[in-house]
Amino acid sequence: MKALGYLSSISDCELSTTDTNERNILNNKLAKWISVYKKTISASTVTSIFDIGICVKPNSTLAPDAAIVLKDKKNITGASLVIGKLKDVDLVATDTWLMLTYRNDQNDIGICNNQTSATLIFVCGQNSSAATPLLNYTMSTPRCSYVFQVEVPELCPKQAKKKMSAGAIFVIILLIVSSVYLIGGLLYMKFIRGARGLELIPHRDMWMKLGHLAA
Repeated sequence: MKALGYLSSISDCELSTTDTNERNILNNKLAKWISVYKKTISASTVTSIFDIGICVKPNSTLAPDAAIVLKDKKNITGASLVIGKLKDVDLVATDTWLMLTYRNDQNDIGICNNQTSATLIFVCGQNSSAATPLLNYTMSTPRCSYVFQVEVPELCPKQAKKKMSAGAIFVIILLIVSSVYLIGGLLYMKFIRGARGLELIPHRDMWMKLGHLAA
């Protein structure tokens, strides 16, 4: 799938490119995940809790440019670690997924003792209230990387509307015409011709001859 590029300057996110054309293309893409845009979601592992802001600062931190913060489950009231910042962001998009990456170029103290980055991969799904940690964390040069998956319904393919086949339309028309013929014929034979019983059947003699021929 061909990637559409990188986006810059969306809301609180300060993304890395300044290409106006790429920015405009991906601005349109944002409408596909509006259900999580400008919201905070969470993720957790056995040892850690992550508060993740989608182009917005999480409520759990006072750091003005924080995008993703990590907390130790054993010390939930202790200091949180910023692993990604709003001022250094990349967004890559295709027709079926989006990938948002936050970076923090300051060295992490106590976890991996290196610069950090966190990547959110947006895919088709219904559970947009939480993220699923896919990688926590991997050592790479020059930074430690975290990866999360976020489900959003906007990226799911739309169901094609089912259309009736030509055969089904023909059958419906045939049933309508037959009903009109039968009901109209019965009313005509009863009130105009004064017929009763089997004589009410329109063109009764013709149908009887056809029955004999078919037999």
